Amino acid sequence: MTSDISATQIVYGSGEVATLLNIKESTLRKYSGQLEKAGYKFHKNEKGHRGYFDRDVIALRKLIEIKSHPDMTLEQACNAVVSTIGDSVVSVSDTADIAPIERHNDRHTKEEFDELKQLVIQQTELIKEFSKKLDQQQQYFEERIKQDQKDRELMESLRESLRETKQQQLQIAAANQEEQRKKGFFSRLFGK
Repeated sequence: MTSDISATQIVYGSGEVATLLNIKESTLRKYSGQLEKAGYKFHKNEKGHRGYFDRDVIALRKLIEIKSHPDMTLEQACNAVVSTIGDSVVSVSDTADIAPIERHNDRHTKEEFDELKQLVIQQTELIKEFSKKLDQQQQYFEERIKQDQKDRELMESLRESLRETKQQQLQIAAANQEEQRKKGFFSRLFGK
C-alpha cells in the first residue's frame, strides 16, 4: 500500500485474521514476525500492536500456500511473498496518516466477517463429514480384507482336506489292489 490509502479501509485484529486463515493467533504472530524480518511492513498502532489490512490477509494466505510445499521453509516462503508483493509494502510512515477505524461500528464489515465465519464453519462441518465417510470406508475395506483373508484360509483348508481325502482314497485303493493281488496269488497257488 502506498500513501494514497483511503480512510475507509478496514483494519482487522489478529483474532479475526487467525479465524479467517484458520490458524492459531500464535502462528499468526510467528508468520507476521517472519514476514517483517523479510522486509514486509504491517500497520502498527501507538502501542505497537499490528493491524491487518486486506492486502496483509492476502499476503499471509499466500505465505501459507507457499509454505505448504514440502521443500519450502518458512523463511524461504516469507522471502518469496515479499518479493512478489514488491512495491506494495507499506512503510510505517505510510500508515501514520490512516485514521483509526471503528470495526465495531461498521455493520457491513461485521456482516461480511460473520458470513465468512459461517462459511468456515460450514466448510469445517463438510470436512468432518468427509473425514467420517473416509473413516467408514477405511473400516469397510479393512473388514473386507479380513473377510477375504478368512475366505482364503477356508479355501486353503478345504483344498488341504480334499488332498488328504484323495490321498487316503489312493492309499485305500492301493491297499485293496495289493490285497487282491495277494489274494489272487494265493488262490492261484492253493486253488489248483
